Amino acid sequence: MAVAAQSADVVKAAPGQMLADEAWLAARIADLNASWRTDSMRVGATLWWCMTASALVEPVVRALVRNMPIAPPTLDRLELSLRPDGTVGKARILDADADADADAVADADAVRSKHRRTAGIRTPRSRAAGDDRAAAGSSDAPDPGASTATVPAAPPCDTAEQTRGCDPVSPESGDIPGALRATVATVIDRLAAVSGVRAPALWAVVTDVVASWAVDARAPEIGQWLAAELGPALPAPRFVDVAGRTFVRRASCCLVYEAPSCEKCVSCPKRPPAERAALLADYARRP
Repeated sequence: MAVAAQSADVVKAAPGQMLADEAWLAARIADLNASWRTDSMRVGATLWWCMTASALVEPVVRALVRNMPIAPPTLDRLELSLRPDGTVGKARILDADADADADAVADADAVRSKHRRTAGIRTPRSRAAGDDRAAAGSSDAPDPGASTATVPAAPPCDTAEQTRGCDPVSPESGDIPGALRATVATVIDRLAAVSGVRAPALWAVVTDVVASWAVDARAPEIGQWLAAELGPALPAPRFVDVAGRTFVRRASCCLVYEAPSCEKCVSCPKRPPAERAALLADYARRP
């Protein structure tokens, strides 16, 4: 389920290696704090990571779901597009097949368009709704009586031709999960040092954005598989069925409600369980 919304306008680019530069990270958090009118490093860093982590995870999930060749997403292969608030709007993996990359971008843009039309998020009138992704904070215990969907692990494929529902690693892809794990671990390590936000909270964000993109692609089993491949630092993705739709049962909170004029997201894990269930049911029934 999506969380914090912000303008999708992109104003400049940066190489992926900047994500390992603590001074650069601190400057981007300062940009976000100014845009969202908060002086809290904890809030700014969490919001920044929820949107940036989404951008890092998106091309990997999209490629795995569609079985497209993709280069390992190492920091030196990433080209970042930055929003005016300092967050990463898109992460392009260089050296991937050009046709597949263009196809993936078009498909991802279609998903973003759907989110802008349907995201159950409230934002101030002064901010334009844009790319909405899952975010960071503290994990919550399962709600009593919740109907959490159990997604079976993907079985291995019998042939080199990868198909939907089997192990999604393409032979041409190399160690995609390992490269993504190394990239995310580096950024989390630097971000935690700069902001003081605890690493487990930042890893929980990764679980939610992986699960969210997988649900968007109607392949939650891919999200479960990728999260497991990324290692034990991630909580296992959780899903809940509400009114015939599948949502991510979030392990993280974006803290957007602590920014001026903002409130908790529909799926916020800090909402009372009954309130969250009612809001999700209302959202699920919308056309």
